[in-house]
Amino acid sequence: MRKFLALMSLIGLFVTHIGCDRAQKIVTPSQEQQTLKIGFIVAGERVTYPNGAELAVREINETGGLLGMPVELIGHINKEATLEVSLHIAEKLIVEDEIIALIGPNRSSHAVEVGPIAQSYGIPMMTTTATNPNVTNAGNFVFMASFTDSFQGAVMAQFAIEDLNITTAALLTRQGDLYTEGISEFFALNFSKLGGEIVVHEFYEGDLSDFTAQLTNIAAAKPDALFTSGFVQDIALITQQARTIPLQNAAGEPTIFLGADSWDNELLFGNENAGVEDSFFSGHFSPDTDEPMARAFVDTYKSIYESTPTGGVAVSYDAVKLLFEAVERAGSLDPDKIHQQLAATENYIGATRVAGYDENRHPTKSAVIFTIKDGNKQFYKQIDP
Repeated sequence: MRKFLALMSLIGLFVTHIGCDRAQKIVTPSQEQQTLKIGFIVAGERVTYPNGAELAVREINETGGLLGMPVELIGHINKEATLEVSLHIAEKLIVEDEIIALIGPNRSSHAVEVGPIAQSYGIPMMTTTATNPNVTNAGNFVFMASFTDSFQGAVMAQFAIEDLNITTAALLTRQGDLYTEGISEFFALNFSKLGGEIVVHEFYEGDLSDFTAQLTNIAAAKPDALFTSGFVQDIALITQQARTIPLQNAAGEPTIFLGADSWDNELLFGNENAGVEDSFFSGHFSPDTDEPMARAFVDTYKSIYESTPTGGVAVSYDAVKLLFEAVERAGSLDPDKIHQQLAATENYIGATRVAGYDENRHPTKSAVIFTIKDGNKQFYKQIDP
């Protein structure tokens, strides 16, 4: 990660009171202020996400900047994923740093709260891996760079029934989080519509480390699959403890684990204790793609950061590129013109593809299914909308 990405310390940060009388902020750089600033917020252990945004900024600067002006990425990592910190950062970026647009946050529970701040100031905001459809509810300045959980949940339900011949499924959901509860709901709804049966749905609190009670109840139902929506630290413990029980279907075969895009994390694949072998999960992007633009992104990223980009890195890159293309089409930094051009996006091709946006500012784009073999994620198939 480049040095100019600032790590926002949790110590000493307090939420500034947000009044109801904030005026819309129109950004027009003066002769003295020629550097355009883009804000970036990431919450949690996704410390590589800013690399994708940084790469997009590097590329635009190498070609002369945005509307002829250099761009600076002001990135903040809210590593402890505290909502109040993300809100504080967003306000500071807009008011003090005078950003022209905000990229992120990556978590739906944060994005849905940051959105009203961007909307009230009239600052275009493009979320990264926030997938709950409600994140754009704040208004017409808030857009998503990722697919929605309504699509992702339908993809995993259809895949489970049609590709894996699964007829019964259990759910284990982290309670109190917009993303985890939402993706479970969408999976269950679509699985049932397609003729599958949800045999049990268990919940857990966010700080839980012993899932024995929930998994014992699930084991009694003998499901073909367990769909679990949580964060990486939860998934590793759940799968490890489930294999110990062990979790099996009615035929005595191991229950198949299914997940969503939160699984796409090297911290999970590199955890030898996690029981994720032969699991399946949905994601935003495969680094094994053969598409020319995406291939160029992967190769460039590897040459700079000496690692393989995850889906979150790819979507962070695309979020910035989508913004840049909208600004170039607008030929202006007027926020109204920018958000109008974001809404008019058609056939964007970058690390991922966006066919266009609907009236809710949700993109039409594909999802990828991965499986885990020998401790590594492997591309399984792509699902187009």
